[in-house]
Amino acid sequence: MIQSKFKETYPKRTARYGLLLLIILALSGASFVLAQTPTPAPEGPPARGADRSAPEREPVIIESSQTPQGATNTLTALPAVADAYLASERPSQNFGGDALYLGYNLAGASNFGAQRILIRFDVDPFVPDTAVINSATLRLNLSFSSPSDDAAMPTVVRRIASDWDEDTVTWNTEPTWTAVDSTADVGSAITYYEWPLTEVVQGWENGLHPNYGVEIIGDETVQQRERAFHSRETAKELYPILFVDYTTTDDAAPPDTEVDDLPAYSKRNFTVSWSGSDPGGSGIAYYDVQVQINDGAWGNWLTGVTTTSAEYGGGEDGRKYAFRVRGVDNAGNVEAYGAADTSTIVDTMPPTVTGDPLQAIINGTTFAVTWSGDDTASGIQYYDVQYRFNDGPWVLWQAATTATNATFTGASEGVYAFEARAVDNLDHVEAFQDEPEATTAIDTEAPFIEPILYLPIVFKE
Repeated sequence: MIQSKFKETYPKRTARYGLLLLIILALSGASFVLAQTPTPAPEGPPARGADRSAPEREPVIIESSQTPQGATNTLTALPAVADAYLASERPSQNFGGDALYLGYNLAGASNFGAQRILIRFDVDPFVPDTAVINSATLRLNLSFSSPSDDAAMPTVVRRIASDWDEDTVTWNTEPTWTAVDSTADVGSAITYYEWPLTEVVQGWENGLHPNYGVEIIGDETVQQRERAFHSRETAKELYPILFVDYTTTDDAAPPDTEVDDLPAYSKRNFTVSWSGSDPGGSGIAYYDVQVQINDGAWGNWLTGVTTTSAEYGGGEDGRKYAFRVRGVDNAGNVEAYGAADTSTIVDTMPPTVTGDPLQAIINGTTFAVTWSGDDTASGIQYYDVQYRFNDGPWVLWQAATTATNATFTGASEGVYAFEARAVDNLDHVEAFQDEPEATTAIDTEAPFIEPILYLPIVFKE
């Protein structure tokens, strides 16, 4: 069991962490509630530029219990292994041994400017790779606030994306960071404040990204408004802690996933969705999705994603796109790729339509008009046909019809021109060109015009 492993590795943890355990007031199953016991306010801000070493501290398993299904729920407290703050007005100075300052310092001549906190915890050695993270919470203890009765300061937490060293990091060498992962408000009361980090810690455990810790950023408006927290160098039992509540199982079965059916034809950009379940019970950690074009080689499209849909963009007309997915669960079981789950053909072009030729001269007021069209992909949905009389304005005659012929009635003597267009099943519309595709002259009174003499007049040759 994990609990016995920790006992063997860290036999003195109970004695070293007596005070820590006193702040844990309530435990219920896999959840926990932490006491918000205020600590005495200091007389002034913590010293800066300190050269302190952090006391040796070890992780503590607060609770471990078995579920009726055979899983193990564990709550552990991990001490920080590195922390520092950065100061914009001291861009080359390291503050790895100080308290952790946040916000903006504008206190007279000793202006430190914007201040940000870097903090890292060793998670992987103490939380099994197969664990499902139920919750993870970063907890810091406030030691100083300026103003002392300040309103709550909004803060954000960002996952750090590059390495850094507590003893050398400065504002000028600030590591890169990612999008906002968590938010919290920090008041001025001298007590504990917490930031949820469940998704970040689960990502570290699943190997989706390396663990370089997190960065906390507060209100950096140019003003005197800052907070200071106890760092890992403090001799008190008020150092930074990451509480991780996790579950481990004996899951040995990979997930079962599939890509949802796509329509036979799609536009250039289309949405692909997938779903899955994990029969082993540990839950799906992430998905990998592959694409195959025109029955060629499979290639990775999305890797390590936790979402279940995405837009595929830039499809080319007439090409077939097939998709398959696999899941990786929280116990590390990897589903094998199978055959294509679904496929679609991209259709980006409108149909083409032409009107069939008419007799040059018709001696009557009723006649048949025919047209034909072609669409190599999704198919023609309907046609529109317009006409004009004696070079007048175009008039829509047949609207949204699926027929390819119709009878024109009530014609007057003169010249009639026709043009057809089509709309395919993906709503691609062939534009009217305002150019006749079929033309005829109506002559209903004797003597009738000879076709051979009238042709140059009709076709303007």
